[in-house]
Amino acid sequence: MYDTFRYRYLHAGMGLAADLRADAYETDDAPPPTSLLINRSLSLRLPADRTPYWLDAAWLAFGASLHAEQLTDGRALILDVEAFTYPHADYRSEVAALAIDGWIHRRFGLAPCGATVVYDRPSHRFAFNWPGPVAPFTDEPPPPCSG
Repeated sequence: MYDTFRYRYLHAGMGLAADLRADAYETDDAPPPTSLLINRSLSLRLPADRTPYWLDAAWLAFGASLHAEQLTDGRALILDVEAFTYPHADYRSEVAALAIDGWIHRRFGLAPCGATVVYDRPSHRFAFNWPGPVAPFTDEPPPPCSG
């Protein structure tokens, strides 16, 4: 069943927001050809009604990868993103990772793994923090979240 996760970060009149509508299902079949392979048995299916911006797709995939080891048990699991939007907020594509991370926490009851954002007042920028020694977009898988 599709459900919506609303990510919100507000600080001093500035904010980041994203709405993610998604579902998850296991299958014995091959993942859909339109999906992104996150690891051997976890795939991310992007919205079918519109082509997502490449940075949004990349950050959604990274956010899903933070939980890849916890979500896979041999059967293929598809994270099916039906819709992803940024409602009335400052745009930062990294928020896609935080939105899917939050959706996964709620959907599967997993402990938070440390992906956060703060507003850095001196630089007037949002600073994103990823768990442990994770470097986004490397070939090394992130360490499993401890929980």
